[in-house]
Amino acid sequence: MKTWRFLRRNLLFAIALSMLVTLLFVTFFGEYLPFVDEQLEIENHRMEDGVLKIPPYEPSKKYWFGSDSEGRDLFSVIVLGAKETLFIVLLITILRYLMVIPLAFLAHKKVFGMGFIVRSLNTFFSYVPTVIIVIMFALLPPLLFTSTRSIWLIVIIAFVEVGRAAATLKEDFDALSVRDYMESGIAIGAGPWKMLRSYYLPFLYGKLAVYMISDLGKVMFLLGQLGFIGIFISQALIQVDMGMFEIHNISLSWPMLLENAFLDIRTSIWIAFWPAFAMAITIFIFNMIAQGLQQVTQRKDGFI
Repeated sequence: MKTWRFLRRNLLFAIALSMLVTLLFVTFFGEYLPFVDEQLEIENHRMEDGVLKIPPYEPSKKYWFGSDSEGRDLFSVIVLGAKETLFIVLLITILRYLMVIPLAFLAHKKVFGMGFIVRSLNTFFSYVPTVIIVIMFALLPPLLFTSTRSIWLIVIIAFVEVGRAAATLKEDFDALSVRDYMESGIAIGAGPWKMLRSYYLPFLYGKLAVYMISDLGKVMFLLGQLGFIGIFISQALIQVDMGMFEIHNISLSWPMLLENAFLDIRTSIWIAFWPAFAMAITIFIFNMIAQGLQQVTQRKDGFI
């Protein structure tokens, strides 16, 4: 009953929750739907009323969202790319907080000058747009041509927001450290990591969930910006002429479908619109769920 009353009072959260269930269903079971082309067959040309047409094809009964420039069903591309997209976003966010939690705790304990490092990272990256920093590193020749580029790019994207997230979490550690129940851990002689596991984190799981879900939306937005300007997580160098190579996207993830957005907006707007729409809806879902969880954690905090 309490859950039902909460959902009725928070209609947007309830809508976002139902949309999340739908998104997860499409992500894991979409490829089995009868109207999804799992093979992504390419239609190089077709005849319509005696006229030869080449891709991209406009939205129609056959292609609900139209086709991409290769002649693949864009609806199927988006459905099949959902799993990869959410995996990359989730991986970057988890990796970020694996760095944030120990860094914030060490900064709280003022160990090894971590407080200064956290403040410096937070200050520096707050003045320089995140997308500029990622572009700067992504275009370095050692990263551009290495076979492990995808791994390095994921690590870089995760790291650039570590300062901001660690500074926020450090404030939560500072606030918890003055609570009365902390004295019991100190009295039994618990070490720093025992204090972290047993006395800090159990009271921060709710806030950590809010922070991480909010960051899922931020990571999605950043990947969209990178895709728009042609920075890919997964790429291949294709030889186009003697001694000349081009970088091509080899991913189905939604942000990477925006690589030719400048051209698509002027010619085949549906190619850029539908991936952007999918990302916008997903970011909305993450933000609304984070907002709903924040309301729950704020109520619980009032009883601690």
